[in-house]
Amino acid sequence: MSLEPLRITGGTKFAAGLASIVTWSVTLPSGFATSAMIFLPIGPADPLSQKLLFGTLALVVAIISVAVSHLLVRAALGRFRTGGSLSRFFRYQLAALGAGGGLGLGFLPAMIGAAPIWWVISIGAGVGLIAVSLLAFRGDPRRPLTAPTRPGIGLTEGVVVDYWSGAMPRAAAPGLTVVRFADEFGRARFARHLIRRNPTTFGTMGQVQYDRRRPDRVLRFINGRPPFAEYPPHPRLGEHF
Repeated sequence: MSLEPLRITGGTKFAAGLASIVTWSVTLPSGFATSAMIFLPIGPADPLSQKLLFGTLALVVAIISVAVSHLLVRAALGRFRTGGSLSRFFRYQLAALGAGGGLGLGFLPAMIGAAPIWWVISIGAGVGLIAVSLLAFRGDPRRPLTAPTRPGIGLTEGVVVDYWSGAMPRAAAPGLTVVRFADEFGRARFARHLIRRNPTTFGTMGQVQYDRRRPDRVLRFINGRPPFAEYPPHPRLGEHF
């Protein structure tokens, strides 16, 4: 967490937006192609080596797109970020792969001219895979804590002071925010965070969980405030308004 105010700059927006675009324009089609290549039957005119070649190519493209978009998000968040932001975006990448794979299963019967029963099975499996993948887009299931889970965890109120909804529609990518809070000594600190629960606007309140032994490590930011929670005083919280 930074002692200096953080802002969502043009470079930050470009990196985060490009990461979302790569995820949905490259990673998702790669999942589609990988799924289709895996389940596509081998015909007399299609040797096994050709299927392996295209399947491997689709898988390599998927891995590269995941790595590139992950590096872009890491660059957008910078050094001062919440601990769960990168893992949250990785879940979005897996969701894109899963949704692409589900689409591949759904369209597979049309590619091979399968019997009606295989249409039902394939489309059902594809819809199920897409439904499971879309669970990554649900709101944050965590609730604010009323007490630290262990002595080294600090709890305090945080507020969103900068927000950007991303280059993709809100349902397609998490929003990038800057959270401001005060540590146990009353010093105002800042961290970047990928937030899922919409709508998120300036002034949204939440709970910040951070490591007291490593003041630069913010564990997570959770929307909402627990009832009857006791927070340390933060007389300088409004310093940078």
